[in-house]
Amino acid sequence: MFDDIRYAMRRLLKTPKFSALTIFVMTTGLSLCIFMVGFLQSTLLAPLPFEHGEKVRKVTTVVDGVIYDGATLRLHEFEELREKQQIFSQIDAYKILGVNLSTSDKVMRYETHYVTPTFFSMSDGHATLGRLFEPMDLEEGHDNVAVLSYVLWQELYAGNEQIIGEKLRINGENYTVIGVTSQGYRFPGSAKLYLPFTDTTHGVKRENSPYVAVHGLLRDSVSDAQAMTFIQQFFTELKEQYPELNSNIQGYIWTYQDEMVGNGGEGILTTMMISVALILLLACINVSNLLLSRAIEQNKEIAIRSALGAPRATLIKQMMWESVIICCVSGLFSILIAGFTVNLSVQYFSTGMPIEAPYYWHENMTSDTLFAAVAICIATIFVTGFLPAWRASKTDINAVLRDGTRGAQSKGTGRLSKIIVISEVALSCALILVSVSMVNAVGELEKADYGVASKGYLTARVGLDPNRYATTESRIQYYENLKDLLKQDPNVTGVAYASSLPHTWGYLTNFALEQFDYGKEPNYPSANLNLVDTEFNETLDLTLVEGRWFTPQDNETSPMVAVVSQNFVDKYYPNESPIGKRFVWVDEDDAPWITIIGVSENVIFGQPVEGNKIRSSVFVPYKQSPRRNMLLAITSNGDPDLLRSSLNRAALQLDKDTPAYSVKAVEVAIAERIGGMNFVSRIFLSFAIASMVLAFSGIYGVMANSIAQKRQEVGVRRALGASDSDVLRHFTIKGMKQLSIGLLVGLPAGFGLVTLMAQAGIASGSVAIFIAVPTLILLVVVCAVYFPVRHSLAFEPAVALRDE
Repeated sequence: MFDDIRYAMRRLLKTPKFSALTIFVMTTGLSLCIFMVGFLQSTLLAPLPFEHGEKVRKVTTVVDGVIYDGATLRLHEFEELREKQQIFSQIDAYKILGVNLSTSDKVMRYETHYVTPTFFSMSDGHATLGRLFEPMDLEEGHDNVAVLSYVLWQELYAGNEQIIGEKLRINGENYTVIGVTSQGYRFPGSAKLYLPFTDTTHGVKRENSPYVAVHGLLRDSVSDAQAMTFIQQFFTELKEQYPELNSNIQGYIWTYQDEMVGNGGEGILTTMMISVALILLLACINVSNLLLSRAIEQNKEIAIRSALGAPRATLIKQMMWESVIICCVSGLFSILIAGFTVNLSVQYFSTGMPIEAPYYWHENMTSDTLFAAVAICIATIFVTGFLPAWRASKTDINAVLRDGTRGAQSKGTGRLSKIIVISEVALSCALILVSVSMVNAVGELEKADYGVASKGYLTARVGLDPNRYATTESRIQYYENLKDLLKQDPNVTGVAYASSLPHTWGYLTNFALEQFDYGKEPNYPSANLNLVDTEFNETLDLTLVEGRWFTPQDNETSPMVAVVSQNFVDKYYPNESPIGKRFVWVDEDDAPWITIIGVSENVIFGQPVEGNKIRSSVFVPYKQSPRRNMLLAITSNGDPDLLRSSLNRAALQLDKDTPAYSVKAVEVAIAERIGGMNFVSRIFLSFAIASMVLAFSGIYGVMANSIAQKRQEVGVRRALGASDSDVLRHFTIKGMKQLSIGLLVGLPAGFGLVTLMAQAGIASGSVAIFIAVPTLILLVVVCAVYFPVRHSLAFEPAVALRDE
């Protein structure tokens, strides 16, 4: 064995260019494959790091085909589910809100989890200091208590162990610190603070029920399919009992990992894994072809050794050592490269996304990834080593020894070369189509027309304390006072309030049109509800198509009015003016009728994907239903970022316990919103580059080598009177046949993958792409035919006939 290894090493060292090329090709394919496996296992597929974490499932809803995350169940629905269900051994509800935490010199906004004692027991939460919540902490009349996260304890109190019993001012009220969570505990998100979940349905109408997030621990005897069946049946019963609230809502169950990937994520992951597998297959095909060509050049040596009695197994083993060395060296490089890029990728998500990366993500590759990398390398050794060696050793000894040439193609070898070219054309076509369509989709997202201004202004959020701003009048007064203070800055040219802006999701609400019969089992339509002020259209350049915009007279004492988007009109009033028509929100008890007074251009909220583009919007004056949480859009006559200090000063001057938060330029906010798409796009861009390099070099290499081995054939044809153009035409036609077969396979495969990704909203194919990619491959094939043939034609027929 050691002699075989030394022999293989000598051969590789004697041909450094060949060795470097094969290692580069193999490293490219392996690096992408191992990176993808490592990234997914370190992030999106990473298990929850506590006992029975694999059994935790989250209950959510599907509205009009879109899976929603976060708090999606009404508290009434959770309590009914808790009474009926038998699929969870534990089930719990919680909610995530932002709170204002005040110290002696500043106010900070922190994400807070309102939880029960069960929450910590289910997620293996422990206290580093003090204690966690107990049932008595949730009782009415009990003192306000809080649990700090380990991170907040370090940030605010530098790990002071005397913090237990200290007072915190949260949303203007005093809370007593009773404990600190263990280091690293951040389940399920990035909470810095934990407060008791004390919401109740007592005295609360179902339509006014607060929304909560629901999760549970699946029983060992219950499968995901059984759990899904139960949840769907539960929501079907809700739809029958409460059609006004649940007509278009279905139940759904998924993991926290699935929730992080989001709606359509399964299609993204599937396509990514298929793409990276195809790239690895391309790399294997290229290396296999290089090794096969190298082995074929030795066919006379192999025949002589076989004639002298060398067993075929021994010949195969000796030829395979080159592949073993190449794949092991490439595997080592690939693991190092993949580990580095996985680390960078997780860091990018941690800093470049609008949300904090989940705490169960980690930057280092796992042992499972290393085992997978070893398995992949072993598989590539078989594909790139055993198959070429087996094929090269399968030869007719007598025929080879009678042949006076070395390395000329046999009929079988020529057929194999054609199959390799066809395979590379098909694979490269599918891969490049997918990759370019993905990059094209992100390019379209970045250039999307949201219907309102998407650049040139500052955005911020304001969250009012529910106790001090419990009335409509107090909320309106705060918002108007803040606007007046901001306008005192001479650089401010406009201020507008809205419940949604281009970088945020819309608030989907069901409604019923007047004089429309929805039947006994109604399926009510829905639209994005956006509460805005009178300056929203001017500040954000929203075009009014028909009717009028809101005026100061459209307030809390006047009749309810609305402006609807053009696609709302196209869908529900296609042949008539909607002005004066009325509708009502069906999920509000005794809700007043709302009169349509205007029509605006279509507006997109959230990512500008197809589902959001077609969704209707309804604008209503915020004074008629002011919320505690609103968004600000502030324009200026200079750089909007310079208004940060004015905003902070105005907010704290008005209420020292209510800071403006999430302050950023709208361009930054939109970039963060599509940050995940951008990251996936960059991965697919690397796929596109890798697949082009591998496929084009492979196609060129195989065809060039095939033609080079037919130099005698070229000489014969010319000796028999064929002109140079006739020879070139002959090989071009053969190349075009292989190209056509490859494209017949690759184009449908690429179209299917692009369609799969387009359904998930992350790819956008076009006629230009489906023309450009085959044309590019055509140019490669033409070059792969033309230049080798021209080189062969440079030899005189007599020289070509004597070529070995």
